[in-house]
Amino acid sequence: MRIAWISSWPPSACGIATYSRELVEEIRKLGHEVIVVCHTDGGERGEKDVYPVIQLNDPGWCDTLYRTVIKINPDLVHIQHEYGLYRRENDYAIGLISPVYRWNVEKRFPLVITYHSVYSRLDRQRALYMSLTLRIIQAGIVHEEYQKINLPYNLGWVPENVRVIPHGAKILDSYSKEEAKEKLGLDGKKVVGMIGWFAPTKGYHRVIDLWEEVVKNLSSDAVLVLAGETRPKSDYGEEYKRKLLNLISTSGGKEKIKLILKVFDFDEYNLILSSFDVVILPYTFASQSGCLAHALSLGIPVIASGIEGLKEEMEKSKAGIIVSPEDNTELKRAIITMLEDNNLRNEYSRRAKEYVRCKISWQKIAGEHIKLYRQLLENF
Repeated sequence: MRIAWISSWPPSACGIATYSRELVEEIRKLGHEVIVVCHTDGGERGEKDVYPVIQLNDPGWCDTLYRTVIKINPDLVHIQHEYGLYRRENDYAIGLISPVYRWNVEKRFPLVITYHSVYSRLDRQRALYMSLTLRIIQAGIVHEEYQKINLPYNLGWVPENVRVIPHGAKILDSYSKEEAKEKLGLDGKKVVGMIGWFAPTKGYHRVIDLWEEVVKNLSSDAVLVLAGETRPKSDYGEEYKRKLLNLISTSGGKEKIKLILKVFDFDEYNLILSSFDVVILPYTFASQSGCLAHALSLGIPVIASGIEGLKEEMEKSKAGIIVSPEDNTELKRAIITMLEDNNLRNEYSRRAKEYVRCKISWQKIAGEHIKLYRQLLENF
């Protein structure tokens, strides 16, 4: 099978780029040809089967995308969708609908879209966008059951072409925890960590606020690692980063906080994440989390808010503690409990790896995609 895969792509510092690379690797291992069409910040020089042609500053980017896919002549097209990946100024990412519509009118190949930003309640923009695209493609994919269940309420009709395929993960050949800690200068310490783009909805500020109290209640030496940067062109990023820097500088626990300001490549991300004894995801808003999937794949216990996009995965994996997205006392108690109880962390780690192996390994997820592709081709 020859698949045209439209997405961001490494080395682009984007979670969907990482998602795409990991899934495409497994699809290729199953014997299928995948040609990636990505943005101009993706693809290494000379990388085979990667076309970095999407340049949103070019008014004709959607025509370039259309022609590139026609040139590839695939059996099927699969688009990874997140609004920011295809938004040009204030056009609400509507440009992507043009080639999708043309390909469908011409009935050249089945079209699949994975929607990475789907919530139980969609605003008008997202509801209209999904309603339009789901009517002109053969299949839509979401990662969580709650996302599919709530679509009829949001769209005003029942889309029959939506499938649930989870966000995958794999047991990584990674740094040992001891090796990672040594490389980062964290030898002998318990490490609580957060990693990713700085955003108010991710709750970095909450953890900094309570960290002094956490340290006072621990019997062991612990460090809070905050690793990340401001997302490029973010409306709020720089202001929020300044807030975090100020909170750290005035914190009574600042001597036990390690800040790593950087946009990471995959190896750096993997190294830092591998050093964590506990991952904290105190989010107030999310559709799903690539960080959660990677933490589970490394067998790292997780403390996560009980919100859509996190709660369901936490309940399935049983690999950590679910806390309120608003109660700092509850979050503080969970961190202390996790750091003080080695047996509890070991059990959560075992469950995390078992969950990835049995339920959401990329091999299984790739197989579900191929099954869907074959069904679409048979009925096209």
